[in-house]
Amino acid sequence: MADGGTQGLLDTLDPEGRRALLARTRTIKARKGQMILGTGDSSREVFIVQEGRLQVLLYAVNGREITLRDLGPGQLFGELAAIDGEARSASIVAATDARLLAIPDDVFRTAVATSPAAAEWMLRRLTAQVRSLTNRVFEMSALHVQARLHCELLRLARTHGGADTLVHPAPTHAELASRIGTHREAVTRELSALARQKIVRISRRRLEFLDIGRLEDELRASLRAPVAEEAGW
Repeated sequence: MADGGTQGLLDTLDPEGRRALLARTRTIKARKGQMILGTGDSSREVFIVQEGRLQVLLYAVNGREITLRDLGPGQLFGELAAIDGEARSASIVAATDARLLAIPDDVFRTAVATSPAAAEWMLRRLTAQVRSLTNRVFEMSALHVQARLHCELLRLARTHGGADTLVHPAPTHAELASRIGTHREAVTRELSALARQKIVRISRRRLEFLDIGRLEDELRASLRAPVAEEAGW
């Protein structure tokens, strides 16, 4: 899925603009586990994922890894540093072998500045990121673990196509726990409950959504329930 919907940056450019951009790019191959960018790096390139899957990560002072989101083919990252010249705000690590298109920051800015369609695409992309971050701040501040997991699962289902969706490879229970600020055991317990209700089907690195409507009902029900102490999950 292309970043920001079905359309990616390259799709917004006319043939001449696309040729000009691609003439200045380079292809990067990454091995599983390789760090592409590190938090605080001073690099400015923008990247488009062509093959593979990457993870956007932050690391706490105690070494705890926090997963923000996944990146797949067609998705773009690194644009914030290209726009404002500041250091990288997160780390990007290859979750699988991957191939990337690296765009120099000046080439990226020129493409966006000279193409109204590209500029509108970027505005919509940044707006979507702000909305997503606002939702996540609310979830982490106001919702208990069960509701946070249901929210994350619904995001995962929407990202991969909605109802009757199979996610493979699916995030591990530890990765899901990292995304919602809890521990692996809590995620395993809640996923097992959803599997017993035939809302999801779980097998090795496969997560199949059987009934999105019931998952939404479960979220609404959990939002009405009293907030439990974290240790109780």
